[in-house]
Amino acid sequence: MKTIFLFSFILLSYSIAICQIINKNEPNRYSKNIDSFYHEFQLDPVTFNAIIKKEFNAVVNSSGRTTIGNYASADIKDGKVAFNATKNFKNGDMFSINASGGITDGFFAIFNQTKINSNVGINFKYNFRLSSSSISFHTDEIKKLKKKISDAKAETIISKTINAHDSILLRRKIALLAAEIKTIDSKLSAVGLNTEQKADFEYQLALKTLQQDSLQLKQQIFPSSKEADQKIKNAELKTKAKALLDFKYTGISFQWISIGGGLQNNNFNQFLPRFASLDSQIIKQNNVVWNMTVEYNSYKWNQYSKPTYYLLFGFKGSIDDNFSDLTKVEINETNFYGSSVNQRSTIKKFNAYKGDYTTKLLAAKFYADFYKFFFRNEAAIHIYPEANFIQDSKPLYNAGIGLLYSFYDLKDKENKARLNAELYFRLSDLSNTTASKLSTLQRNELGLRLSIPVSFFNF
Repeated sequence: MKTIFLFSFILLSYSIAICQIINKNEPNRYSKNIDSFYHEFQLDPVTFNAIIKKEFNAVVNSSGRTTIGNYASADIKDGKVAFNATKNFKNGDMFSINASGGITDGFFAIFNQTKINSNVGINFKYNFRLSSSSISFHTDEIKKLKKKISDAKAETIISKTINAHDSILLRRKIALLAAEIKTIDSKLSAVGLNTEQKADFEYQLALKTLQQDSLQLKQQIFPSSKEADQKIKNAELKTKAKALLDFKYTGISFQWISIGGGLQNNNFNQFLPRFASLDSQIIKQNNVVWNMTVEYNSYKWNQYSKPTYYLLFGFKGSIDDNFSDLTKVEINETNFYGSSVNQRSTIKKFNAYKGDYTTKLLAAKFYADFYKFFFRNEAAIHIYPEANFIQDSKPLYNAGIGLLYSFYDLKDKENKARLNAELYFRLSDLSNTTASKLSTLQRNELGLRLSIPVSFFNF
């Protein structure tokens, strides 16, 4: 059984080595450190986020490990939904919040507002982008990007100058009209005016007053200097973001360290068949488990040496329980009504978990996720081995493989996936630590994960 786990590891290592081969004969192509690129073009979080959305759109999945980007995901088998939000900072670091919830009675029980068997968790991660991250491009493309950003800055300067000029001109016009109105008032007060002269001055006064009122009204709705500058600045950021979105780089390499922690509430029904009393056989359990994670992430894409790959190595330490070791069973509870002659019954079905439940267990997990993309990054092979170490138990080794496919909207200019679907096959307990009577291939899990990348709010 260990041979299968070793084979998975060798396959993972081989795939990484293949992906690191880069064609050296690339014409007019240069690579620049992300930090240098970031500061040279004074990229703000909104602009930098355009790269993140573009590159990590297909990687998000319902495994709960990838926490880059904003997305929602659903796991049909386990009935879990998850929401992830990422905040990008000016230095390129990212802070992620991942909230998940599910109903262990099944996926559709989520929509029945049932309270029993619910699993709710929240995890926080701070992602430190490493200085080794880089971006590659052709000289022509970088010239185009520089020109667009330079034009955006020039447009900002012009807009600010025009706005300041208009504001000064408006104030001067109002001041000039005020002086003219004062002059006309003094003339109206003069002695010896005939009826025609008085009527002429009154007409001029009414006309100047109307013009003054019109300009004062315009001044009231005229944006303040701060508001106008912010509007102009937002326009510049939008132009820069579009310029970066149109920027055709030939390769990108991201490496980052993730440090996080979180908790999960396991709330379920435990089935104890050893008790004769039906009321004693079902016990409601509620326990909170805590965890801490450290992960290394690497993402590389190069149009010359394809394919794209994403690699994650992680460690998770936790104060855990053995909920995952319990066996899920379906309980049928029958109630009879009426006499023995005229009798009817109702059947209530619900899920429960069978086995000895233990809490406050010290646990550690080493895991990896590897995605190797092909078909223009629309599909990927996903390999994910893991090793689990739990207090008072033998090590447990699992491994899985999945086929991920991303569905795109052809009308979407940003080329973002609308739906990611992963068909996966998972082998549990490769070394048969639990002394199961089932063969290795029989200890499997086949399922489908769906994830929907969304920008549900600006975080």
